[in-house]
Amino acid sequence: MQYPETGIENLRGLGYTEDESQFLYIVATHSGYFSARQYLTFTGAKSGEKSMAFTQKLLGKGHASARLLLRNGRLYHLYSRLIYRAMARENLRNRREHSVEHIRTKLAILDFVLAHLDYRYLETEADKVDYFCSELGLKREVLPAKRYAGAIRERTTDRYFVDKFPMFFAPDSPDPTVVTFSFVDPGLLSLATFDSHLLHYLSLFAAIPKVKLIYIATRPMHFEAARKLFLAMAPTGTNPDPAVEGLRYFHYRYRWEKKRYSELTTEQVEFLDEATKRYKDPRIEALYQPFMSGQITSDVVSEQFRKLAPKREVSFRTELVDGQVALFEPNRPQRSRHQTGPRVKRCSEPTFDPAFKGDFGEKAEQAEEK
Repeated sequence: MQYPETGIENLRGLGYTEDESQFLYIVATHSGYFSARQYLTFTGAKSGEKSMAFTQKLLGKGHASARLLLRNGRLYHLYSRLIYRAMARENLRNRREHSVEHIRTKLAILDFVLAHLDYRYLETEADKVDYFCSELGLKREVLPAKRYAGAIRERTTDRYFVDKFPMFFAPDSPDPTVVTFSFVDPGLLSLATFDSHLLHYLSLFAAIPKVKLIYIATRPMHFEAARKLFLAMAPTGTNPDPAVEGLRYFHYRYRWEKKRYSELTTEQVEFLDEATKRYKDPRIEALYQPFMSGQITSDVVSEQFRKLAPKREVSFRTELVDGQVALFEPNRPQRSRHQTGPRVKRCSEPTFDPAFKGDFGEKAEQAEEK
């Protein structure tokens, strides 16, 4: 985890310790909600006195609110604009009130992040867009997006990666330079939501040669079914077609070398510049002159570009997190780690079981903190 020095110093200036400031940064960036137990997990402390002192400080300063849930446990919501502004995170929606489903998802995300503080996360929408568009050279059109109506009539805004699931580089991965995607299941009854999520990401998955996804859940019941669904839906070929891209490169290069600049648009010149850096393989260079002189056909060139294109790799793994389910479920059933879930259904069935939908937010003047 990389903590911005300025943000941590700003939080310390508000009266928080180094540990408290770092925890607040993680919560604000990835969740907005937390339990006292998650704070103790982060600090490695066992005494409830440490978490009590921290949460009372937050509440006393008016930087967070508390809700009493099951088993006299409390859930804290970090909502103060001052806290988010101190970390240059003022526009994050985590400071707003959300549904129970959303809250449970955020708590599961926080559990995962706290368990993997050594990962390097793409924390914001801007970080993710910059990585895929600037570093990998992808077009925004392939990114998962949602269009929102603006305050001004007929004005819309496209937002990317609105699910805000963790996206990271793992140092213990065989290839730590490849980003890992994730999906967070806080206790869903079916895989319908995961199915929709994959459909939303298919264009991006098809545009990169390596796709790694981790299914994070509070129960293992869907693990095997989710794996099968992911492998069935993961694109088997790259998009765009390597052959089409290769032929474009040869034709644009020919015009450029013949100084026929007027025949190239700005977009084509940008493509040529990127492609020149990408196609360094001598076997590709050996095709150029024979093709442009008519000695070999486009079919031969297309076949070679497809053979030399990076092979598509997809990987899927799972991870269990606590998700602070004891705050929401009175009787959580014990499930086998190898239990699989039902097949994906496209229907209007309930998203969660009845225990998930219990009353939320009942306040109490006195409660034992857990």
